[in-house]
Amino acid sequence: MIGPPTTVTATTTVTATVTPTCEPTTPPLQCDEYGYLIQYNSLYRVDLQTGAYEEVASAVSDANNVNAIGYNPLDDYLYGIANPARQLIRVSSRGEATVVSTFTQAQMGASAYVGDFDSEGYFWFGSGGSTWHQVDLRTPGSPTYGTIVARGTADVLGLGVADWVHIPVAGPYMWGVATGLVGGGSGTTLMRFGLETRRWEAVARYPVLAPGGFGAVYGINNGTLYASNNAVGEIWAFNVLGGDPYLASNGPVSSSNDGARCVLNMLD
Repeated sequence: MIGPPTTVTATTTVTATVTPTCEPTTPPLQCDEYGYLIQYNSLYRVDLQTGAYEEVASAVSDANNVNAIGYNPLDDYLYGIANPARQLIRVSSRGEATVVSTFTQAQMGASAYVGDFDSEGYFWFGSGGSTWHQVDLRTPGSPTYGTIVARGTADVLGLGVADWVHIPVAGPYMWGVATGLVGGGSGTTLMRFGLETRRWEAVARYPVLAPGGFGAVYGINNGTLYASNNAVGEIWAFNVLGGDPYLASNGPVSSSNDGARCVLNMLD
């Protein structure tokens, strides 16, 4: 059920980082219909409508946990954070990783597990929605490429999201699915983070859909958000523009999930 949005303020600071430019040398993806799922260090290609999946690479990075992945619409590569090394990596269609930048703990915290791109090529990542970082990945070779150009904290209304996704048709937001309800109680909450306001809003609340959290979310530019549940692998479809969610398919189970896809592929 769609209710009136709840808003809170957020604090922001700006930082700059000097980072070497990293030019692509490995093949990009093709803006296909699949979701790309990272579980610890393994990358999978997932059919969101059927739940069928196949392994792309068993070891993407030298780090032991890759998370906060997003799909850059400008160059068709996946990007994510390799923990605990705090490396921003670019991932090719073969699951090969290239380090773009390395951040300090002071810059990004100990780790990150939510991430996606806006339409302009900025990568937004953070931890649980309570922190956010904006990285410029628009133009390789530019002075700010691969650097954190803004960062801050936000009140996630007593909840937390394990992944977020940008859906251009739905406005300047990152969308996520939280376990629980604002103010307490059992349920599921559809949330959005304003890229302009840096504030969280609770947009809709539903009953408990599946046990545990939704660690991987994927978008389609018609307002559809697919959310993969960690505990049982159920993939639920939400219409962020309004309507009830439904169980779309069953995918892989994992205690560490994160997902991304080309939001411009309309999944015909």
